[in-house]
Order: sequence, then C-alpha cells, then structure tokens
Amino acid sequence: MMSVAPPSSLLAPSPPDASALPPTDSKSNLAPPETAAPASEDSPPEADGDRPRISLLPLVLVGVEPLWEGRVFRQSTGPQPDGRRYGALGYPSVALTAELHPLANVKSKFLRGFGVTLQFASAFGFESDTARLATFADRNEPPADTSFMRYAAGLRYRILTNPESETPFVFSTSASMRRWSFTFAPELPLGPDLEVPTANYRLVRFGFDGGLELRRRVTLYAAAYYLHAFSIGAPNTRELESLNSRYLANAPGMGGEFRGALGVRLARWIELRLSVEYAIVAFHLKSLDPDGKSDSVLDSYLSAGLGPYVSF
Repeated sequence: MMSVAPPSSLLAPSPPDASALPPTDSKSNLAPPETAAPASEDSPPEADGDRPRISLLPLVLVGVEPLWEGRVFRQSTGPQPDGRRYGALGYPSVALTAELHPLANVKSKFLRGFGVTLQFASAFGFESDTARLATFADRNEPPADTSFMRYAAGLRYRILTNPESETPFVFSTSASMRRWSFTFAPELPLGPDLEVPTANYRLVRFGFDGGLELRRRVTLYAAAYYLHAFSIGAPNTRELESLNSRYLANAPGMGGEFRGALGVRLARWIELRLSVEYAIVAFHLKSLDPDGKSDSVLDSYLSAGLGPYVSF
C-alpha cells in the first residue's frame, strides 16, 4: 500500500534563522528596573522636583510703598494719666524695603535661608503747631517744620515649612538695628516752657514673620517684633531714667512692632501689597520735682501703605 505525503502547508514550520533576529542582551531580562535616586538634603535647588522657586522665596526683593502715617507722643506726669500729648496725623511718607538672599541657590538647604534686609522710611515735610508743643497754653509761635525718618539693617532666616502643599507657608526670624528720628526745625525756640517731643531712638528689633500663599496670586503676611531701646535721646529739658523690672529686660526703653499685609500678584515678578504697621516705645523721664515720681512716655506711630514689590 502506498503512503501519501501530507501537503507542505500541514508540516510544522521550521525554526527561524537565528541570523535574521535582532541581537539581544542576555542580561536585559534579569536586570531590575532603574529607580530614581532619592533627593539629598544637600541637593541643588533645581533637583527639588524640577519646580521653579515659589514667589515666597525670592532671591532679591525690592519694595516701594507710599504711606499715610500718624504719630502720637503721650507723657504722663505723676498722678496725671495724660499730662501732655502731641499728635501728628495724616502726613504722607514713603518706605523703601530691600531683601537679598545670596545663598538661595547654593547646594546646602540650610544655608539657602540666610538673607540681609534693609529698610528706610521718611515723611515728606509737614508742619506742627507749636501751641500744642508748649507747656503753657499762651504760647503762640508760628508752625514748625517737622520731619520723621527711620531706617534699619539686619539679618533674616527663612524656611519653607510645607514644600509639598498647594498653600506654601514661609516662616522667618530676623534681627536688626534700627533708628527713629523725629525732629523739628532748628529755628524753633527751646526753653523751659517748650519741651519738644523729639525722638532719637536706637533700637534692636527681634521677632518673627510669616507668609501664607492662599492662592496662586493672593498672599497673607504677618509679623511681630520686640523692640529693645539701648539709646534714647531725652527731650531738651529732661533727663532719661532707666527703671529696673523683674519681668522685662533692663533698658532705657522697650516696645513692640506689629505688621500685617495682603499681597496680590500681578505677574510672576511683581506684587501689589496693602500693609498696616504699628510700633510703640515706652520709657521714663526723671521728674522735674526731686521728690516726684518719674514721667512715663509712650511714643507710637501707625502707618498704612499700598505699593509694588518686585522679586526675582
């Protein structure tokens, strides 16, 4: 009986020619998948998720704020709660602010927070009624030119507390040397019956501030500082008296400074801020009566401003 060979289409396919296959690495199937190395604590800024620096952490910040200000000088003598009072309200001034964080792009995350701060504010020329400056009500001199200037320089350290949050918060601490200078025209006659409430204070300011970015374009700022006066120039007819306190540091004077602001970012590099600032300094003057109690003085100012801040 004759056998018939099956057709060629039913035969098992021949193995492919090895020379026709692309070359493969025998170790490729055994190697584990590559994983990204964890970010180091000292990794450069561009390694932190490849995200740009947030607006709360600028390298350079420069601000200009036109201000509306008021100053109140209150002096109580002995049992009199409000013996003398001087007030200048509604005078215009301008404030300049600058911050520089030169280590913002270094490798160490710890060093990136250090920065330098500069501040300057000066009132435009305004006049004070000398009848309100005199001890006696019958004093009637022409108005005196008045100026109020303050400036400061210091150090600041900032830290981003929640880098992964959609509402970043930056917490900072700072210390600075400051000076207040409130003067009147040199032609103002000085005498025992005209005790001018000048201000010549040299202070150390220490405190904390923070910024919370609520949305992409809205940021809240707040700050609170302690003012330690190490030098106070007494009025022309008085002497300064330093009092010891068991609760507060011994100093010619002391006080506080508080600030709040709302910022609206118009572009990535410019922000418009509406701010309010209040500061007060307290000190004592020796009584004119050798047996009398010392006079208490409270010197304060309040300012409100609106101006642009440029950062990059």
